[in-house]
Amino acid sequence: MKKIILSAIIIMATVISANAQENRWFIGGKAGFWNGKENGTKTTVYTVAPEVGFRFTENIALATYFEYSHFTQKVNGKNTKTDAITIAPYVRYTFFKSGIVNVFVDGAAAFGLSDLDGFEVGIKPGIAMDVTNNLSLVANFGFIGYNNGKGVGRSTFGKGFKIDMSGYQSTIGFYLSI
Repeated sequence: MKKIILSAIIIMATVISANAQENRWFIGGKAGFWNGKENGTKTTVYTVAPEVGFRFTENIALATYFEYSHFTQKVNGKNTKTDAITIAPYVRYTFFKSGIVNVFVDGAAAFGLSDLDGFEVGIKPGIAMDVTNNLSLVANFGFIGYNNGKGVGRSTFGKGFKIDMSGYQSTIGFYLSI
């Protein structure tokens, strides 16, 4: 029995070591900014979102980010401020690679953990550029899916299906393979 346990430990250590050597884990983050005016309401949103993930294959990864957003709205000279915290797991499928460029789609969900306690489920297209073997610059452009209209995903347009390819839904960031 001791030999079996020792063998299992050696196999597990080998697998963990191999995974670490293949740079399957990654950390990083995104930032976003939006400033716009619609129907007399000026809105400014700042977002930071650290994240962590694991690459199962060259094309499939599982990750999550923890987003903090600060919203400021000015309506008829009156300012309102809101802070929001969101957790957003996603599965990334990279469907095109050419040199240092990778094009992907994230199957994502986001859940509000603060006053903006809504949720959304959908896809977010994006592109990554591998600057080095361990560093990538990443950008997501838009959102296609369902949002319950309670502020998560920077949506205050009411609940329902949406296709939003505006800068309001775009983020830029980086990943560092570890």
